[in-house]
Amino acid sequence: MEVASLNIELGEAEAEIERLTDVIETLEIELTEAKAPVKAKESANIYTYEATAYTARCEGCSGITKTGYDVRDTIYYEGKRVIAVDPSVIPLHSAVRITTSDGDSFEAVALDIGSAIKGNRIDVLYATKDEARKFGRQAIEVEILR
Repeated sequence: MEVASLNIELGEAEAEIERLTDVIETLEIELTEAKAPVKAKESANIYTYEATAYTARCEGCSGITKTGYDVRDTIYYEGKRVIAVDPSVIPLHSAVRITTSDGDSFEAVALDIGSAIKGNRIDVLYATKDEARKFGRQAIEVEILR
């Protein structure tokens, strides 16, 4: 009887292995499909950047952007937020859509540069130091619009 019992257990184990193999194949397909939107984003000019925030009223700041726009009383240019960029990565006057880590999204225009803004880094203009501190440092998605 022991042999018969072992054969039943072996058969059950083989059936479980087959079931788990099917589960793994299904999960691999789901993983491949989940990665697909990332590839679509890359082809749509969406990139990950590190973002910080700044104000026009910081020490050493004039309130005039590199492109000559006065931001002492506004954080907008033609309805879009003003950002500082590395112009070798994002050319000045470029329009972008920014999606923050909490899912908020807004359009911005690159009108300024900053000495610490190098590579895939963006500085978002805020009206007050408190708002800038609240924004902090975060990973954002940047879609180049033009």
